[in-house]
Amino acid sequence: YSLDQPKLLAEAVKKLSDFYLENPSSPTPWDDVWAQVASLVYFFPLNYSRSALVAREAERLGFFEGVNALIDDGSGMGSGILAFKDHLKSQERSLVSWQARDVSHDALKLLKELDQVDEAKIQTHVVHGVERSAHDHYGSTALLASYVFTELHHLPKEWLKYDNLILIEPSTREDARRLQAERPKLMEHGFEIWAPCPHQDDCPLLIHSDKDWCHDRLHFEAPPWFLEIEKLLPMKNRTLSFSYLVAKKKPSPVRASEGYVRLVGDTLEEKGKHRQSVCRGPAKEFLAWFPQRLKKGERIELERGSLAHVKTEKLELKSTEVRVKAAEDIYELETDERFKAKS
Repeated sequence: YSLDQPKLLAEAVKKLSDFYLENPSSPTPWDDVWAQVASLVYFFPLNYSRSALVAREAERLGFFEGVNALIDDGSGMGSGILAFKDHLKSQERSLVSWQARDVSHDALKLLKELDQVDEAKIQTHVVHGVERSAHDHYGSTALLASYVFTELHHLPKEWLKYDNLILIEPSTREDARRLQAERPKLMEHGFEIWAPCPHQDDCPLLIHSDKDWCHDRLHFEAPPWFLEIEKLLPMKNRTLSFSYLVAKKKPSPVRASEGYVRLVGDTLEEKGKHRQSVCRGPAKEFLAWFPQRLKKGERIELERGSLAHVKTEKLELKSTEVRVKAAEDIYELETDERFKAKS
C-alpha cells in the first residue's frame, strides 16, 4: 500500500466502511492489514480532527486543571489520545502520564509508531474484555473514550470512578441520544457536565422530541492525498459531525444563569427573521433576531456547536424564542478564550 495508489486505498476504505455498517457493534478487525491501512489513511485523520476540537473545548474551559494523566480506553491506533496530546503541547501544557489501552496488540503497535513527537511517550496496555488495571489516581486522571460507548451496552463502572471523563461518540441520532441519556447517571455519581451543555438540567432535545439529537460539527480541511482517495469513494467529508460529553467532579465554569448558551442547530432563515436552536436549560428554545432591525453593517453569525454569551437583561422572551435585539448583545466565544474553573 502507498499514498501513490489511491484506488487501492479507496477499496480498503470502502471495505472497512461496509464492515462498520454491517457490524455497528463490532470492533475494528485490526488483525487484517487492509483494515489497518484504511484506518490510518482515512478514519484516523477524521477522528483525530473530531478529538482535537473536543480537546480545545475542554482545555479552554480549564478542564485539565489538577489533571496530570490521561488514559484513552479503547484507543485503537490513537486518534483520540494523540489529538489531545498534540493540543495540550501546543498550549504548553504537559501531563505526567499518557496511557492507551486496547484489546488489539496490532492497533497499539501502530499507535506507538505514530507517537514519535516528543519524549513523553504513550504507554500502551493490551486489555482483555472488561478487564482493566486498577490504580489509585482516579482524581488526577482523565479518562477518554472515543467511539467506544457505541460498542457497549452500558457505561463501565470503572469509568465512573474517575473525576474527569471525556466521551466522544458518532453523531447518529441513536448514538447521540443514547449518550445524552447518560447525563443523569453521571450526575448521580458526582459529575457536572462541562460541555457541550451549559446547564445541569434535563436535555431539551431528549425530553421534547424523539427525533432531535445533540451533535457538533467542524469544517475538515483535507490534504491533497486524502482528496485523491475520497474522489473514489461515495462519501465526502467537507464537514465532520460527532457527539460528545465532557464531565468533571467539580462545578462547571459555564452556567446558563450567567448568560452562557450553546448553539445546537444551524441558522434558519425565515421571512424577515433568523432563528437558531439554542440550549441553556430544559426548555426547547430558539435564538431569534431580525436582521433588518440591526444597526447598519451589523450581522449575527453563529456556528453550530459554539458556546456563546448573551446579555440576559437585553433579551426578549416570546413563546419558544429568545430574541436578541442587537449584535452586541451576543458574542461567540473564541477558541482561545479561557475560563477559570470554580472551586
